[in-house]
Parts: sequence; structure tokens; C-alpha cells
Amino acid sequence: MNTSGVSSLRTRSLMQLVVLAFILVVAPLGILIYQATDSMVTLSQQGREYAREALDFLNRSQKLRSLSQDLVRSSKQFVVVKEPEIEQRYRNQLNEYKELVQLHTFLIESDNISEIYSLINDLELQPVDSTSSEQLTRLIPLSQNLYEETRIKLVQRLESLNAKAEQQQNLLWLQAGLLITLSTILILFFSIRITQPVKKLMQRIQALGHGQLDTTEFFQGPKEFLELNQQLEWLETHLQMLEQEKQAFLRHMSHELKTPLTTLREGTDLLAEELAGPLTESQREIISLMQQNSISLQSLIEQLLDYNRLQHSSEHELQSQPIIPIINESLASHQLLLKQKGIAVTLPQEECEWSVDIGLLLRALSNLISNAAVYGFQRGELNISLLAQDSDLTLEVGNTGPEIPETDLEQLFDPFYQGVNKRQGSVKGSGIGLSIAREAIKAMGGSLVLHKNNNGYVSFMITLPKQVSV
Repeated sequence: MNTSGVSSLRTRSLMQLVVLAFILVVAPLGILIYQATDSMVTLSQQGREYAREALDFLNRSQKLRSLSQDLVRSSKQFVVVKEPEIEQRYRNQLNEYKELVQLHTFLIESDNISEIYSLINDLELQPVDSTSSEQLTRLIPLSQNLYEETRIKLVQRLESLNAKAEQQQNLLWLQAGLLITLSTILILFFSIRITQPVKKLMQRIQALGHGQLDTTEFFQGPKEFLELNQQLEWLETHLQMLEQEKQAFLRHMSHELKTPLTTLREGTDLLAEELAGPLTESQREIISLMQQNSISLQSLIEQLLDYNRLQHSSEHELQSQPIIPIINESLASHQLLLKQKGIAVTLPQEECEWSVDIGLLLRALSNLISNAAVYGFQRGELNISLLAQDSDLTLEVGNTGPEIPETDLEQLFDPFYQGVNKRQGSVKGSGIGLSIAREAIKAMGGSLVLHKNNNGYVSFMITLPKQVSV
């Protein structure tokens, strides 16, 4: 096999491929136009030839009928007058009649013509008398019969020409169907040759945008697409290197920050317990501020690491678990704030089991409950409902509180985005809680959406499909 030829075809430039496609698609149509034109010219020539021949034969047949009558008249005149001029005219008319009959034999052959030949030959040998005049009277009906045969023959030729034209038309229709089908197949073939690499490139770009690795083993297409694919391969490798460097940086920074942060928290706790000596009121306020901000910094670091792990980890264990204990565990760390704000909590009453990753569901619920606690109204409500159906499980976490402005809805789940509504409390939010919640649910194959946002009530809905294999 000539591999160089195959390689040349695969690496053909986009312009060459388009030009080749245009030529191959137009070629069948050009052939069809040529054949149709050629057939029309041929049929036109045959029609003109038929018209000319028909006119000649009809004129000749008409002249034969007239000559037959003239011959009878001349012979009778000679029998009566006996003038040499009349005899000569008779002989000339007889010769002319014979020549016309000979020309007529090119159109038809019949017993009628043979009988006319026999009669003329006899008359040429006989003298002009009453006997020849009687024989000549037979020539008139023979000439009339010859005229009718000629007309019938011409009608048959016309029908044959019409049949040939119809046959040619049917052939052209068949060729048109085949060639148009061939052109359509070529159009589809070259369209796929051009659009399929574009779709693969789009899929690869989308995969890069979502941080997924490309699994395409082989890519072929025009030269420009191959070059673009190579650039995407370089970009993918470069992004992987940057991602690895980012992961290493985060691991290093988390370790470097946790150690002094732990020391700082322990020191502030010791100072708050007045183990190093009594504190003044202003010193207690400073120590309290240090404790709150160290807790906020530690929470932010843990959330950043948590979000990063969720984005790049695909190893999750889905096991059938009762859901209400997970909800209660999520509430535990927020009970103090909920009690301080006087928020009434309503929990689901009917237990159900579902295939979930406990850690991921805890993260999602904890962040949603935290949002409800910090943004909810004083002495408001927090409602958590649970509904298991045949194909999916829905968890709704809703609370009474300020509605989310429409300007915030589009970026609601974006990391580090903080909306118009301000948190209540001394600890500043990181703007990453909803992002972590959505990534956790997404890792289990589910979805997290804003369900209600009106009349002073906001709720988020978690949907988890049944029997997800991650």
C-alpha cells in the first residue's frame, strides 16, 4: 500500500479539500448537463432530418400520382392523334416515373413497388397503343396505394422518433437521479471530512475548559486542523504542568500556614484563659478579635483546600446510607448560631436510604445550613425536606431571609463571589461555600440549584440520581 499517498490525502490543506470537494461535486452535474445538451442536439438533428425526408417523400408520392394520370392521358392522346411529340412526352413521363419509384425504394420496400416496376418495364418494351393505355390505368391505383404506404411509413418513423425521444428522456432522468445522488453523497462525505475534525476540536477545547484530559488516540483532518490540534496538545500539557505546580503550591502553603496558625490559636487561647496573668477589658477585646480572625483564617484555608480537592479528585465512595443522620450531623456545628438567632428548624420525619458519599453530602449540607444561619432572619425558619422517588432523591434546604438579588443569580455559585446581601456576624465569609456545595453534589453525579427565591423565602434543592457509579 502506498502510505505516502494516504498521508498526503490526510494532511491535505483545508483550501485543497474545499476545492477538491467543489470539483467532485460539480463534475457529475457537469456530466449531466453535457449529456442532456448532447441528447437535445441529436434529437433536434434527427427531427429536422425527418421533417426534410418526410416532405421529400410526400412530394414524390404526390408527383407519382400526378404522373400516373398524365401517362394515361398521354397514351390515349397518342392513340388518337399519333403525333411523335406526344409519344416522346409519354416516354419522358414514363422515365421520370421510373426514376421517382427508384428513389422511393430507399424509404419502403413492398409488393406494390415490385408490381409498379414490372408494369413499367413492360410498358417500356411495348408500343403505345390501346393495350398499353389499358395497362396504364392500373398505374393510378398502384400510385395511390404507394402514397398511402408512404404516409403510413412516415407515421411509423415519427412514432419511432417519439419513442426514442421518450426513451432518451427516461435515460436522462435516471442519470440525473444517479448523478444527483452521487453529488449528495459527495457533499455529505466532504461535509463530514470538514465538520468532524471541527467537532473533535470543539470537544477537546471544552474538555480543556473543564479540566478534563483528552482521550482521543488519533486525530485526522486537514493540515490546518492538525496544526491546531498540535497547539491544543501543547496547551493541554502546559495546563497540566501549571495544575501540578498549583497543587504543589497549595500543599506547601497549607502546611506552612497551618503550623504558625495553630501556634497563634493556642497562644490566643492561653491568653484568653488568663494563664499568663489577668487581662484588662481592652486586652480581652483584642484577644477575642485575634481568636475570631484566626478561626476565620483557618476556615478559609480549609475551604480553599476543600474546594481544590473536590475539583481534582474523582475517587468517591457511594454507599447506601440513611440520610437523616447525615442531616443531623450537618446541623450540629451550627446549632449555637441557630439558637442565638432564634431560628426554628424543621427536619424530615420519614427516613430513607440512598447511595451517597457521606463526606461529600456533609460538606454540601453544612455549607447550605451555614448560609441559612448567617443570612436568615432573626427568629426565622430553617426547613429541610427529603423526598425519595424511583429515579432520584431530592433534598431541599430553605430558610426565611432576604431574597437574593437578580444581579447575583448568574454568579451565585462562582467561587469567591460575594453578593449584595451581607452576612450577619463577626466572621467575614469567603464566598466559596456554595461553590463547594455544588462541586460536592456534582461529584456524586447530582445537581444543586436555587429552587425558590421570593416572598422572603430562599431555598436550594439537591437532586441525587439513583445508583450512580463514579
